[in-house]
Amino acid sequence: MNNDNIKPTDSSFCRIMKPIYLVSKMAGLWPQSFLRTSPGVTVLDIGYLIVLYAMYFFFILVNTNAKLWDYYMKPFESDILRYGLQTHLVNGLFLGVVIVTINVVQYQKKWDYMELLDNVTKVVEQEFHVRYPIRVVQTFIVIVISSELIYLVVILAGYYYLIDQTLNITTKYLYASYYMMNISLLALINEYIYFTVHIRRLFMIVNRLLKQLLLGDTNDSNETVLLDQNRKSKTPTIAYDEIFTVYGRVGGRKIGDANAGGMVKSKGPPKVTMVAPASAGFNKLSATTVYTTYITQLKIDNQSSMETILKTVNRLSVLHYHLCDAIRLVNRISSLSLMFHFGAMFVFLVFGLFTIYKAFNSGTWAFRIMAIANGAWIAFYLAAILSVITATTAAQTSGRMTGDIVHQIIRKHQNHFSVDVIEKLSTLSLQVTMRDMSFSCGLFNFDWSLFGSILSALAMYLVFLIQFDVAPPVGLNSPNLTIPSIELIDFEV
Repeated sequence: MNNDNIKPTDSSFCRIMKPIYLVSKMAGLWPQSFLRTSPGVTVLDIGYLIVLYAMYFFFILVNTNAKLWDYYMKPFESDILRYGLQTHLVNGLFLGVVIVTINVVQYQKKWDYMELLDNVTKVVEQEFHVRYPIRVVQTFIVIVISSELIYLVVILAGYYYLIDQTLNITTKYLYASYYMMNISLLALINEYIYFTVHIRRLFMIVNRLLKQLLLGDTNDSNETVLLDQNRKSKTPTIAYDEIFTVYGRVGGRKIGDANAGGMVKSKGPPKVTMVAPASAGFNKLSATTVYTTYITQLKIDNQSSMETILKTVNRLSVLHYHLCDAIRLVNRISSLSLMFHFGAMFVFLVFGLFTIYKAFNSGTWAFRIMAIANGAWIAFYLAAILSVITATTAAQTSGRMTGDIVHQIIRKHQNHFSVDVIEKLSTLSLQVTMRDMSFSCGLFNFDWSLFGSILSALAMYLVFLIQFDVAPPVGLNSPNLTIPSIELIDFEV
């Protein structure tokens, strides 16, 4: 396959990735240019990073001012809540500086990831005839990003209305600090999720192409295949569900059971179902269209030779190997930054839930207002955590599913395929077993076990804070404190 005449910007991966890149660029998480072929890091990029650093450090200095936070938290009279929220905000701003610096250091890794995924996407598009609804996916991503930004603005406006107007506290620096902290978090989450989702999509394509080797057991209702979209709408084509029935059976006996090659044509007339040339959902704006695999031409059927099957398996094995490398690059690029942000979100979840407890316990209007505002932030952070864990778990499951499909093929065709094909399939199975497909920061994996650990830790720390809050202060004025009497002895003779 020759890709020399294709510009990098012409690939579907780069076009779909463009909105994610622009948001990351605005947050300072993409200090270099989009592609390595362009100039790279320019003077404007360096100047913009310097401005971001100055803004971060300015807001850090502002929020470390004790008098300012005494003014913010005066209506609440809770030191636990005050130090918790201040710690969360200052740590979040420091994390903004840290993740920008990490991306400056790791910019080569991002270029490596872009080149790797760009090449893999070109292979599946040109060699295996896969198509993406580019405009639909781009529109879907833009809608998601716009919704996140609108939600962020709505929360900040809620802070202004509930705290500034109701409690008469001027919190302009607080709004700006939250915006600076969470805009970098949004960019990081969107970037990480799209990196993961695209890897999962390619894993699904590899699995879908491998299922062709089952030669009859590949009809899944939840997988759409688009055939011959370039034809006119009145020209009929063969539906994918009926492809393997064209040469699929002879007198009630499956083809492939008659000889070792399994390549005998049917003598009877084939059963053909005529359908429209294009799927109605290809240009439909929906989550199903974004995740669906569209293959315009199948490479393997009952008429394929063993040499063709061997080449296809070998090519799919190489693709799976490179996708595991892409996971490794994602872990190198973003997992450390994501780990830090997970820690910052955990701190806020603890103190946010404590605010809700105080609202129910104390019944004061100030705590109720703060509980409403913090409840919106809790929903925001929980959605971010769940989105990351869902994306990583789905990608890892799709990668591991390759091994199950390979074993199904071996069990079904071990007496029909050649020794070389079975050996290559066994090697692919071993490769899937040995390669690490976990999304990890080095300390833990981003999976559902992490979410369970977060919930258990939240419950434990929340109990600690409640105990500190309800325990009476121990001092000389405490009624429970007894001081033993001391006798004065006169030593004079």
